[in-house]
Amino acid sequence: MAHFRRPDTTGTHATYPFIPRTVLHGFIASVLGLEQLSGENWVGIQLLSPVRTCSQEMSMLGKGWLGESKSTFNRRTSIELVVNPHYRVYYAGDQVEKLSEMIYQGKSYYHTYLGSAYCLTFPRYIDCLKMKKINAEPGSILNCCTVVPSHVIDKLIPVGGSQYGRVGGMHYRHLGERRFEGTINIIYEATGRPVVFKVKNAAADKPVNFYRLGEEEVVSLW
Repeated sequence: MAHFRRPDTTGTHATYPFIPRTVLHGFIASVLGLEQLSGENWVGIQLLSPVRTCSQEMSMLGKGWLGESKSTFNRRTSIELVVNPHYRVYYAGDQVEKLSEMIYQGKSYYHTYLGSAYCLTFPRYIDCLKMKKINAEPGSILNCCTVVPSHVIDKLIPVGGSQYGRVGGMHYRHLGERRFEGTINIIYEATGRPVVFKVKNAAADKPVNFYRLGEEEVVSLW
């Protein structure tokens, strides 16, 4: 299971439907033993299982800022969980060699989890690929197997049977000490199918790169 808490929820803890960019950066830093990633880091997220969530009430006692449990009213908190999450993560950047080595050997400096400490997970190495970067001209059509930032989509091209979703206001960059900068909106296909769309130019402050994965599919790294 996974829980990527939306920062705009307090009384109840709603989750994003898949792992956000900032969480993924923190995940990679945990594997490498870094406090925070630096340098050039590009990530892409492919959904390998349908997005499903459920809600559950959980006691949040034991948190220091809530006080001693014996003198604190035990009010259960409603938490939304992502059920059976399965992601394929694409990474390109300064840490690729060390990261590949660590995951291939099943090693990590710190615990790895999906958003919350009670959602432990263990990454599995698949492969290291040399992919060709695409110069996607505005108006060209791409068939993307990963989630796609909405600001590079000029027009979504629906495919029969697909279930599209949009996530708004995801944190874009972690500055440290629980401080964040910028937000980004994401388009995804809830069952894991590719997203087909017409390209437009990306904003300069939130660049997106496209790489050819096969004859037809591409991945978006951002």
